[in-house]
Amino acid sequence: MKKNLFALSALFTTLFFVSCQKNADSPSSPTDIKGTWVLVSIDANTNSTAEATQGGETDKTITTSNYTTENNTGTLTIDASTMTSNNVSYTVKTTAKAYMYQNNTLVDSLEVPFDFTAPPSSSSGSYRFVTNDSIYFDQGTLFSNGVTQNTIPSGARIKLENDMLYLTETVHQVVEQNASGVTVKTDESGTMVIKLKRQ
Repeated sequence: MKKNLFALSALFTTLFFVSCQKNADSPSSPTDIKGTWVLVSIDANTNSTAEATQGGETDKTITTSNYTTENNTGTLTIDASTMTSNNVSYTVKTTAKAYMYQNNTLVDSLEVPFDFTAPPSSSSGSYRFVTNDSIYFDQGTLFSNGVTQNTIPSGARIKLENDMLYLTETVHQVVEQNASGVTVKTDESGTMVIKLKRQ
């Protein structure tokens, strides 16, 4: 039971994390992304490793999930320095896979269906160009605020193709938390591609 609780804790930690850090270089000829964009979908591929040692025993869970959001609604309006989302919402239907190890030996695995609906939300935040194809959100991206974690600075690569805009966030963060007197170290990585269409 202890192993299953540990695995489920690791599983739900990984499903919606999105954050990115970039070096702040000087921009050159930024891509023109100003306008109003409709949310088409969000593609996410995540990998999370949670590890804890207690009484000479090391428990580790590796959890992966891949999904494309459905029932996407809302818009994103971009001006020269601000992004404003309006009634952004989506649903996720996926199955996360978890592999549990004890002292580096695989002892169990499980698949857990996960359904989630992000309630409609609207917010605004500033951004700046780092290079001509990447941007940085000093106060965090609008697409992860309030979903699973505190707002933290993040960045994204941008790609503009005709009337489609793609924001790609590369993810990696390490977090240590205390759970009932045991330190759990979680190493999360992955990518999220936000697909938008010009209105």
